[in-house]
Amino acid sequence: MRYRITHVNELPTIYLKPGEIHFSNEPARVVTVLGSCISVVMYDRRTRVGAICHAVMPSISYGTVKKSAAGNDFQYVDTSMKWMLEKFAELGIKAKDLEVKIFGGSEIFYDTKYNSTVSIGSKNIEAAMKFIQKLDLKLKAWNVGGSKGRKLIFYTDTGEVFTKFVEKMETGLDARQSERGK
Repeated sequence: MRYRITHVNELPTIYLKPGEIHFSNEPARVVTVLGSCISVVMYDRRTRVGAICHAVMPSISYGTVKKSAAGNDFQYVDTSMKWMLEKFAELGIKAKDLEVKIFGGSEIFYDTKYNSTVSIGSKNIEAAMKFIQKLDLKLKAWNVGGSKGRKLIFYTDTGEVFTKFVEKMETGLDARQSERGK
């Protein structure tokens, strides 16, 4: 059994925003909040190197976007996962040795015009699963889908991930409307 070397409260906390990746062999607590976005966590138990992304869209070729603007590759599930695997490979870590976990992909956006949910969440999940299957990666854990957001905490030194459902997530428009209503 592994014991955390550093006391949890002494770990640096990194807040991962949409379109960002954290890749490290240094102990840290990475926190993010997910709605329709997904986080993919990759961890090598032998070297204790971990990575996490917060991807917004399924693919760089999604919708009308055909080419990523410089520096926006981490917005997408496919290019984020590819980048993480390349970084592990640079350290001599093989994809087959990684533990992969995916989280998020909720259907939190409701389209009142069409009286249905916008399916970005399920498309993000599908993109991650296709990538995992295509490369025969080891999917160790997942907590995806549904209608609630998630708060996620990833410990880079152990590969542990903790999630908590978020009851209400307000989009920018919803927040402005509720402020006006007060």
